[in-house]
Amino acid sequence: MELRLFGTLTSPYVRRVRAVAHELGQPVELVDTFSEAGQAELRELNPLWRVPSAQVDGQLVFDSHAIVDHLLELAEDAPIARPAASDLESQNVIAVIDGALDSLINVFYLERDGLRAEPGSYLAKQRERVAASMAWLDGRVQGNWITPVERFGLAEIALCTTLGWMRFRQTYPVEQHPALLRCFEHHDARPSLAATRPPA
Repeated sequence: MELRLFGTLTSPYVRRVRAVAHELGQPVELVDTFSEAGQAELRELNPLWRVPSAQVDGQLVFDSHAIVDHLLELAEDAPIARPAASDLESQNVIAVIDGALDSLINVFYLERDGLRAEPGSYLAKQRERVAASMAWLDGRVQGNWITPVERFGLAEIALCTTLGWMRFRQTYPVEQHPALLRCFEHHDARPSLAATRPPA
C-alpha cells in the first residue's frame, strides 16, 4: 500500500493517522502542507483545503476518520481496537474528544489572529465547551482506559493525540483532570505515539 499524507507534524488529526499507520507497520510519505508546494498540492486535490488528506494507492480520502477507517479495512490484522457500530460508549467518547479538540483549535487560531474571549462571546463558549467535555471524559476513565474495552484503540489514540496537542500548544491545563492525565501518561510511551510526537 502507498500512503501519501498531507499535513503537518504538529496537527493532532494528522498525528492520529500517522499513529494508526505506525501501528499497522505502514510507511507514510508526509507531504508538508506548511510548505508552499505542499499547500498548493493540497488545494489542488481537496476543495476543503483541510488536513489531513491522503492518497491511499492513488485514491483520495479527505478526513482523518475516513483515512483511518480505510487503512484499517485494508489491514489484514489490525493490532488496535476499532469501535463496533454498536459500541456507542466508545463512539461517544471519540465524538466528545473531537468536539473538544475542534473547539480548542478554533480558539487557538482566532486568538492568534488577535481576538480575545470576552464573557458570553463565541470564544468564551468554546472554552467552556472544552472544559465541560474534559470533565465528562475524566469521569469515563477506568484505570488506564478511556473506554470499557481495555484494549489500545482509536479512543486512546484520539485522547493521547488531543492531550498531547493541548500540552504542546499550551491551550488547556490537562493537569486538572487526573484520570485523563493518568491514561495519557500510561499510553504516551507506546511506540506509535512516541514516534509521532510534535517536534519540541
